[in-house]
Amino acid sequence: MTGIIPKQVSARPYEDWNERIFADCYSTNAHSRYLSPYRRVESITNNFSYISFNFGPTLLSWIAEMHPDIHEQVVLADRESQTRLGHGNAMAQAFNHTILPLDSPKDARLQILWGIEDFMYRFGRSPEGMWLPEAAINDTVVDLLAEAGIQFVILSPWQAAQVETAPNVWNDLGGKPAPYGKPYRLTGRTGREIAAFFYHPGLAEGISFGHALRDADALYSTLLSIKRTDGQPLIHAATDGEIYGHHEPFGDMALAALIQKVNARNDFELTNYATYLEAHPAVLHAKLHAGEAGLGTSWSCSHGVSRWWKDCGCHTGGEDGWNQAWRTPLRDSLRTLAAKIDAIFDHEVARIFNGSLTADRLLELYGPAICGKQSLERFLEELHADFEFDGNEDDALACLLEGIKNKHFSFTSCGWFFSDISGIEPRQNIKYALYTIDLYQKFTSEDLLTPFLNDLTKAKSNKRSEGSGMTIAKQEMQGFPGEVEAALFFTLNRRIARPEEFKSLYGRYRLNTIELRGSDTTVVDFLDRISLSGYSCTVLSDGHIPSELHLFIGVHDHTGTCIGKYSVTNVDIPLRMLDMIYSWIDRSLSKVTDNDLVAIAKDINNYSMLMKNSRYLPMETLYIENIGTCLRAIKSLFVTPNTLPWSQKRESIGQLIEFIQKKGRPAEIESVNRIFSAECDRVAEKIRDKGLDYEAGTYLIDLLEVARAQGIQPDITQLQTQVFRFLQPKAQELSATLMLKLCDALNFEHSILESR
Repeated sequence: MTGIIPKQVSARPYEDWNERIFADCYSTNAHSRYLSPYRRVESITNNFSYISFNFGPTLLSWIAEMHPDIHEQVVLADRESQTRLGHGNAMAQAFNHTILPLDSPKDARLQILWGIEDFMYRFGRSPEGMWLPEAAINDTVVDLLAEAGIQFVILSPWQAAQVETAPNVWNDLGGKPAPYGKPYRLTGRTGREIAAFFYHPGLAEGISFGHALRDADALYSTLLSIKRTDGQPLIHAATDGEIYGHHEPFGDMALAALIQKVNARNDFELTNYATYLEAHPAVLHAKLHAGEAGLGTSWSCSHGVSRWWKDCGCHTGGEDGWNQAWRTPLRDSLRTLAAKIDAIFDHEVARIFNGSLTADRLLELYGPAICGKQSLERFLEELHADFEFDGNEDDALACLLEGIKNKHFSFTSCGWFFSDISGIEPRQNIKYALYTIDLYQKFTSEDLLTPFLNDLTKAKSNKRSEGSGMTIAKQEMQGFPGEVEAALFFTLNRRIARPEEFKSLYGRYRLNTIELRGSDTTVVDFLDRISLSGYSCTVLSDGHIPSELHLFIGVHDHTGTCIGKYSVTNVDIPLRMLDMIYSWIDRSLSKVTDNDLVAIAKDINNYSMLMKNSRYLPMETLYIENIGTCLRAIKSLFVTPNTLPWSQKRESIGQLIEFIQKKGRPAEIESVNRIFSAECDRVAEKIRDKGLDYEAGTYLIDLLEVARAQGIQPDITQLQTQVFRFLQPKAQELSATLMLKLCDALNFEHSILESR
C-alpha cells in the first residue's frame, strides 16, 4: 500500500477511474455550461449550489488532494445555499461506504461518527442529514443516527412497509411506494427517532435509467405534469451522482439548464431537505420493511441487503450461468478476520494505556486524524497530553489504528455489488484485508494469514482461470511492499530526473535523506507518514547488464534490522511510476532554447519547401527525425523559460505545427493537441491564482489563434471556467475590445457582457 492509485488502463484516456469519473461528473457539475441556441456558452453554473448532495469522505479527501479548486467549489456551494435558504445543501455520508445494517453496531456507529467528523472538517458545520450507503437501513441504524444527532435520511419509497395517514392510523402499502410529498418519522429499537424522505420513484427512475437528462425541456414538462397530477408540495428524486455526466454524458448540462428554467419561471422553487424539514416537520410515522432475514433494506436490492452477503440474484454484469455464491464466504472470511483484529486492538490498547483509555473511545478520538483534519503526529501529541503512556508505543499505535481503518475499508460495499469475485472491487477489499494482516501479525503469535486464505477458498470465481478468493489473494500478495516501491521511486527519481524535478514524497512515504554512492549504490532513508514506520533501503544496481534495470533492494526497519531483500527489474516498475519516469525524460529531451526554436522552424520550413512537388523523396529516417524534432521544439515552447517574446516565436510555432499537420500521423497530431491543451490549462491556473489582466488575456487569445489556424483544437474547458468570472458584473475591468475577443476565443455569447 503506497496511497497511490495504480494506473487503470481501462479508464483511458485518464490515469484511473477516479480521474475519469471526476472529469465526467464532479468537475463538470461544479462548472456546468448553459448553451445558447447557437451552441455558445451563456453561463456557467455550480450545480451543487442548487441541489442537495453528498460526497463520501474518502472521495472528497481525494478531490481535496488532487483537485483542491473543485473541493473549494463544493464547499462554496454549501455556503451559498445556507445564505439563500438558511440551511446547507450538503449532507454527510458514512465514512467509507459499508452497508451499515451488515456492520457490527460498533462499526456502524464509527462509520457514522467518522462521516460526521469529516463533514464538520470540510463544511465547517454539523450535518443535518446523512446519505446512507446504498440507502441501507434498519432499526438499529435509525438509533445510531439519532444518537449521533442526524435529523433525516433519504430512502427509496419501496423501503417503507406502512405509513400513518393520521396519528395511529396505519396504511399497509402492500407493495406500493411510500408517499413522496412529505417527511415521515422513523422509530428505532430504543425509541429514538429521525425523519425520512421517500423520493418520487418514477422521477428517479427516469433520471437514472430513462435518459431524462437528455432534454431539460422535457424534464421540466415532466415536473409540471407531476405537480398538476399529484398536487404535492414537495417533488424530489434521489439518484447516483455519476448519472450527471458519466452514465449520461452531458447530464450536468441538462441539470444546469433545468436549474436555469426553474429560477427563471414561477412554477417551482428550489429548496433542500433541511430547509423543507424545518418548515414542514415530520409528524406522521412510517415503518420500514424488515428485509430478508430481518437485516434491513436498501435502494438497490429488492431482497433487502442480501446483495452484499448472499447470492440473492441481484447483480450487475456477468454472463449466463454465473452465480454470486462467492459473496457469503467472502463476507464470512472478512468477518472472521475482523473479529480477530478487533480482539487484538482491544488487548493492545488496554496494554498501552493501562485501562485509562478504552479502545472504543480511542477510535472516536481518531476521527480528526482519519479525515485529515490533523496529522497523525499531532493526534499522538494530543493523546500524550491527555493520557499517560509510553512514547515508544507511538509506532505501535499508528499501526494499530491504520489496521482498523483498513479493516473498515475491506467491507466497502462495491466489493459485493457486481458479478464476480475476480473484479477489481472484491480484489481491492481482499487487498485491504491482507494489508491489515500485515500490520497486525506482529501483535499476535496466532497465524492470521493462513486461516484467512483457507476461508477464501470457499469463495469460487465464475471464471475457472481465476480460481477462488485464495487464488486472488495470492495474486495480490505477489507485488512488492509499499516501502520497496518507494525506495525504487526515490532511487530512479535521483538517478534519472533533472534536479528541478527531484521529489521528496511518494504517496504516503516522505523522503528524509538519499545518498548516491557512485554509479551503483543508493542509500534511501524515508518515513511512512501513516504508520510512522521508518525505513532505510540500500539499492544496488547490477553493473553487468547496463542496458536493463536490475536492482537489489535491502530494506531495514528503524532498528536497523533487515526485514526483506528484493530483486527488481524493468517489468516490476508500476505503470503509474513508468508514466512519471517517461515524463521526466520527455521534459528533459524537450529542452530547446529560443534561438534553437527559431532555427529549427526555419530549417523545417526549408525542408517542406524542397519536398513540395519534388520527385525526390528524402530518406525515411530524415523524415522521422524531422517530425520528432518538430514535436520536441513545440514542447520546449512551454517547458523552457522564455527569453524570446511570444510575438517573435509565434511565426516559428505556426510553421512547426503546419509541418506536423501535413506530414504527421494522427498520433503525432494528437500529441500537438495535448501540448496546447496543457498550456491552456497552465494559463487557466495562472488566471485563477493571479487574476485576468491584459497580458494574460492577449496571450491566450493569440495562443488559441495560432493553434486553430493550423487545425489544432485544444481543450479550453479550464480556460472558460476561469475567465468566465472575470466577464461577470463587478469583475475586473478590461477594455471592451479585449472582452469581446475573449468571448469569441472561448465561445462565450456576447450577451454575457451586456449586464456589466
